[in-house]
Amino acid sequence: MSSPDRQALLERLQHELVQTIADGILLQQAVADRLGLSLGDFKCLTAVSGSEQVTAGDLAAATGLTTGAVTRMIDRLERAGWVRREHDQQDRRRVLVRAVPERQAEIGPLFAGMARAWAEAMAEYDDEQIEMLLGLFQRMRAVAREQASHIRDGAR
Repeated sequence: MSSPDRQALLERLQHELVQTIADGILLQQAVADRLGLSLGDFKCLTAVSGSEQVTAGDLAAATGLTTGAVTRMIDRLERAGWVRREHDQQDRRRVLVRAVPERQAEIGPLFAGMARAWAEAMAEYDDEQIEMLLGLFQRMRAVAREQASHIRDGAR
């Protein structure tokens, strides 16, 4: 059983989490705009750059889009020089999507201010507190993915 104070604290935490996510989306939108990309294309590019090898199916799972929509997204990113398709050396039928390093280099400077501010904010926390936050974020990501799946599947 939770006390009224704990309940209020949890509500404040949830509100701040929702606002943090919204602000993060605004940051990503600003970066996408600067790069001439849609937010969806930028999300796809982020998923590609975070992996050594990724397929259209992997990107569909990461973005929540259909494989057809992801194929069109990859086409746009490839035409713009952000990604390239390569045949898998083990299975030539399989196509991998890889980020173009020269274009990826354009993204980092746009996040430099955020990286500095993040480092300053995190300097106030010790390693144990950071581990606790890391665990919380990992759990919240899993919860968000699960809830998104339920919503897409029509569950309430």
